[in-house]
Order: sequence, then C-alpha cells, then structure tokens
Amino acid sequence: MPIAIFDMDGVLYRGMLVLPYARETLERLRKAGWDLFFATNNSTATRQQYVDRLNALGLGGDVEHVVTSAYATAHYLERLEPKPRDVLVFGANGLRKEIRDVGIPVRDPDDVPGIAPPAEAAADGVDPGAMRSYLEHLELPPPPDTVVVGLDLHLTYAKLAEAQRAVLAGARFVASNKDRAYPVEGRLLPGAGSIVTAIEVATGRQALCIGKPEPFLFQEAIRRAGRPGDRVVVVGDSTDYDIVAAHRVGATGVLILTGLTEAEALRRAAGDAVPDHVVRSLEELFALPELAGA
Repeated sequence: MPIAIFDMDGVLYRGMLVLPYARETLERLRKAGWDLFFATNNSTATRQQYVDRLNALGLGGDVEHVVTSAYATAHYLERLEPKPRDVLVFGANGLRKEIRDVGIPVRDPDDVPGIAPPAEAAADGVDPGAMRSYLEHLELPPPPDTVVVGLDLHLTYAKLAEAQRAVLAGARFVASNKDRAYPVEGRLLPGAGSIVTAIEVATGRQALCIGKPEPFLFQEAIRRAGRPGDRVVVVGDSTDYDIVAAHRVGATGVLILTGLTEAEALRRAAGDAVPDHVVRSLEELFALPELAGA
C-alpha cells in the first residue's frame, strides 16, 4: 500500500478555510488504497485536537495517522538516557500534554519566575529599569534539566530570561520545530523558530530540532504504516521544511504553491530543498506519475 504524507496548514486548509480540492483529493486517494498520514510542525495542539479539526473540516483522519512535532518531541524525550525529570516548556498546553502523556514531569506555566510582574514593571516602555530590577531580585527555583520550545503565543521577556538561565545552567535545549512562519487566513504569523532563535542568540547554544526539516516526523509516519519499503509521497508547502524532510526519508517531495513557498523561493531552492514535482493545486497531484491510477 503506498503512503501519502500531507502537511496540513497551508496545504489542506488555512485557518478554518478548506483549500480547493482538499476533500476530493483525500477521498480519491483513500478509495485507491493509499495510506494517508498528516504531519505538522505545529506543536500547539494534541493529535486528538488535530483529528477533531480534520473531521470538523470534512477531511477525515484518526489519531494513529496524525504526527505532530509535539508528539514526536515527547517520544524523543522518552527515549533519552537519562530520561528528563524536570521539563520546562515554552509553548502551548498541547505540547505539555504530549510530554506528560509519556510519563515525563512538566512544570506548570504559571511557575515561570517573573510571569506576573507588578504594574510599574509591566507597563510597556514606561520604565524599562523597573522590569530589569524586578527580574534581578526574583527568588529563582532550581533550573530544570530540559527546556523544550514550541510556538508560544504568550511569550514574554521574563520567559526568555528564564529559558536563557536554564540553558546556560546546562539544561538540554530541544525545539519542537524551527518554523519561521505559519499561514493563517489573510497573513503569515511568526513561527516557533523565531522564539528558538532568540534563545539561541541569548545563550550561544543551538537547539536540537525535532520537527521538519529533520526526518523524525516522517520516519514516525512510515514506522506506523509498517511498510518502510513502500512508495512514499510527501505533499507540503515549504522547500526548506517539507521537501528537505521528504528527501531525508527517501520520499518523493511534491511542493504545492498554496502555502509558504512563492515562485522566487522555489527558484532559490538547492540540494534536498529542490522538489521532485511542483503543483499549484491539489487537483494537479493526479497528473504525477507517482499517483498514476489513483
């Protein structure tokens, strides 16, 4: 049975808007006997939450066929020796839950030092010295043994300061992904990579990245399919992430121009970032030789 792995954001939908021919493409592939997986670098939600969204949008799917960077990060941590015993997450509760579900303790987000500064320190731009003084005089807990960074939509300077302190104290430094941006309806928003890079600059340390372009997500999908020798086709919207990761697992990389990648970025692509095929809509997939007969 051939395997198709789809990125979700920007490929099948954008926000709550289903992209053209997404439902029809998935239905046609399922009827043709393809094993469909969904992989995303987004670490803000659990796999079940993604299944709920897929089903709400009429795209179908189940938890065994969804691989997120949060899930892959949790299982990476689970395999470490020694296993982490005190993890500080900068990200959403979906990432925390996936890590807790493999039995690893995660600090509560409200326990981050400096999370609730007094009014004089919190006032934006009014008195920077007040915030600096507040952070200098905090009572600090022992640093965690591991820092995990995902997309944190409530990032603050105090959080960056605590991440810096922990990493400089020797904590493992793991990024669920390093996406520079992600698409929503009408615009792009900064991705987890912008936060990871800030901490890398503040510490001089490089994070270990779990999400695309690293191969872990696609390897997990292929492992779940149980047929590593079968034909694998990856459909994504980024040369730097989806296509590179596809080639790192020996898959055919199909770039769709509905998401992150514009024509100029495609022209600049080199090495593993060069897609095997480029389509402008999901309907064009069925003209590719790898999907002949589907």
